[in-house]
This record gives sequence, C-alpha cells and structure tokens, in this order.
Amino acid sequence: MDLQQFAQALNEFDNVLITDDKGCAIFYDLADLNILMEIGLTPDEFFHSTVTNNYQNLSPETSTVFKVLQTGQPILYYEQQLTTLNGFSYLSLSSTYPIMEQGKSVGAIEFSKHFYESKQIKYLDNFLGHKLYRDNHTTYRLEDFITTNADMKEQLDKARRSAKKNAPILLTGETGTGKDIIAQGIHNESERYTKPFITLNCSILTEDNIFPQLYGSENEEKCGKLQEANGGTLLIDHLNLLDASLQAKLLHAVDINMLNGESLDIRYITTVNEDVDKLLVEKRLREDLFYRLNVLQIDLPPLRMRKEDIPAILDFYIQFYNEHTVQKNVSYRDEVLQLFYAYHWPGNVRELKNALESAYNNLTGNEIRVEHVPERIKKNIQQPAHLLMQVSQSGHLRDLTEAYERLIIAEKLRETDGRLAETARRLGISRQLLKYKCLKYELL
Repeated sequence: MDLQQFAQALNEFDNVLITDDKGCAIFYDLADLNILMEIGLTPDEFFHSTVTNNYQNLSPETSTVFKVLQTGQPILYYEQQLTTLNGFSYLSLSSTYPIMEQGKSVGAIEFSKHFYESKQIKYLDNFLGHKLYRDNHTTYRLEDFITTNADMKEQLDKARRSAKKNAPILLTGETGTGKDIIAQGIHNESERYTKPFITLNCSILTEDNIFPQLYGSENEEKCGKLQEANGGTLLIDHLNLLDASLQAKLLHAVDINMLNGESLDIRYITTVNEDVDKLLVEKRLREDLFYRLNVLQIDLPPLRMRKEDIPAILDFYIQFYNEHTVQKNVSYRDEVLQLFYAYHWPGNVRELKNALESAYNNLTGNEIRVEHVPERIKKNIQQPAHLLMQVSQSGHLRDLTEAYERLIIAEKLRETDGRLAETARRLGISRQLLKYKCLKYELL
C-alpha cells in the first residue's frame, strides 16, 4: 500500500482497523463509537480476540482481514452486512490491505464506512467526523455550527476571537441551541486542541460527590476532573443546575493553581440555559462565581429567532444521513419546511434534529412529508388564519386589527424563509419594530 492509496483511503472512509498476522486487533480508530459497545465487548476484550470472534457472521473464510492475510492481496470496496454478538446489524463498506514484510503478510489494515437503517440513526449522534480531534474527547469545530443569521454569526466571530485567549468564557442559551458545539469548537481552535476537553456536569453534583468529581478519589484511584483537564479545557456544564450551597466549593476549585504538587493550567468554559440576570437576582448564582467564570460572554439566540437557518440545518442532516444510512437520496417536501417555519421550537436545534430523526423512522419512501412529522409539532403550530376567523366573530376592532397584522407578518416571514431584515423591508418597517411585533405575536 503506497502513500497515495493510504491518503485516499483515509479520505474516503471513516474507520481504521489494524491487525497482527493472526487477525487480532492492535489498533482501532472508530468514528461511530457505539459500534464497539454493540459488539458486546470491552475495548480490552476486543483487542485480545480475533476480528472473527467479534461478529456472529464472520469466519476466516468470510473475513476480509483473514483473506488479505492469507493471500497478501488487497480487497477493495467490499460491501458486507455484519452482525455483532448482540445481534446488532449494519452494512460495512471496506478496503483492506496487507502489511507486508519480506514478502510475507505480517498484518492487515482495513478502512471502513458503516451504514445504518433509518431506525438506527441514533447511533450517529456521537459520530466523530474530524479525525484530527478524536483523541481529545471532542466531536465538533466552530465550522460545524450552521447559521446564516447575522446575530449568530456575530457570536461565532466572538467565539473565534476568544479561542485564541485564555480567559474563562460563559456560554448562555436555551437547551438545544448548540452550546456544546461552541464550547468544543473554541477548544479545537485554541492552542490547547492537543489536550483533553473534559466535561463537569453540574446537574449530577451533590454534597457527597462534588469533592471526588473535582479532585478524584484515592480509595478508587480515580482522577478528578481538574487533573483530567490539566493543560486543556474544563467545560462546567449547566452551572445554573448546581445548588447554590455547592457553588462556593466550585469557586474554590477553579481558583486553585496547584493540585497534588502539580501545577494546574485549565481553560474554563461554562454554560447556563437560563437568563443570567434572573439567576443573580434570585440568588441562584453566586456573584463571585459568576464574575470569576464570565470574563467573556457568548449568547446563543434560540432557533425561533433565527428561523432562516432551518433549511440549511435540514439540508445538512439529510445529507449526513444520506451518506451514513442505507436509505439514499432522501428529500423533504416544501410543505414540511412551511410547517417547520410555523412552529415555535422550544427545544431549538436539538428538537429540530429529533423531529427529522423521527421522520426518518416513519419514512416508507425517500420523501419526507407532513404525515412523517411528529404529532406534537403539527398540534402546536401557529395558525394565524384560524386565529383571524375566531377574533372576527368577537367583533372587537382592536383584536381583529392585531390578528390581521399577525397574519400579514406571518405570511411575509414564510415568504422570506424567516429572514427578519428582508421581511422588515417588504413590510416597510424597521427590523427592530418587526422583531418587537414578532415577539408580541409569538412568531419568534
């Protein structure tokens, strides 16, 4: 296998497996980490058995690795349905090459790509598409954040600038707005990208476990999050869910510079999914901790404030699923897009992705239609025309005027794919006034 073949294989495939001359794995780099779990083996067990022992339907006669080891000849673009020990089945496309030494096969290297059924899309949630960053516990770069919205682009620019600094960052935004993408992206665009990205989940911290979570446990010989993140980034996730009585202990932890005689060098990124001013007023967030962690603040707008991003997000995930499932060339009808524009999206981009995943599970052909969309979305869309009919029966001029205004704005938003600036231009009003009216009528 020459260098050009190696580079082409790395570009075309997602996973890399290297075995010794007996077909035992000595290296396995997976883009979809769930597969190893589905095999039913721990990583240690996987590396101490032959590849044929890890699947129900593989034998030395049917295994590409064993064939290459026996013949010394590569097998290119081989398609095979594999079934793991747990009965999990997926389609594998692979190219396998021998590793030769003095004319003898001493190992094999296999590049592969996995394809799933629509009902198995959930296994792609942790897909590691960026090979360079697989070792630092991250999935995303800032370029993975999909937006054309001016406000969101401004926040992305702020994230890129802040990545080059070492100051603590506070990310605010509702659940599902993409704070995890921004946090990982900042880490991967910083000089710390070769170091670990570690998450401290504040929602699980209690009086009993906060100390071992932060500092480790001598009895269990486990490292704490501070030691794990040393040299890299510690994401303090969902700070607003940490009990106020425990926040002083967290403040002490982020202020220390030494641990067990070792210097600490950690970049802190914190997330909250509630309004920070409200948290401070209600004394649910300590001011000293807030100011310690909020040197730079990045605010992510909800999806209802950037509905012009919906087509691009849909197109991205549909293309991704087309590339990694057995169901190809899936598209969606325009009526589905209009339905999505009319919905409020309280769960933001995460809810949109889940709605698309649900549609794939209901799909019979290759076109997503309204009947494939979850019922909760269809039942909770804004229907201005229906509202207009209701208020017209009441006879109140103010109600009728407002309902008519709401109808006109909603229609213009649909015409412009949710672009506020273009909608305001067509209506002959300022963007600020349009935004006020959209909030008033719950159109954003």
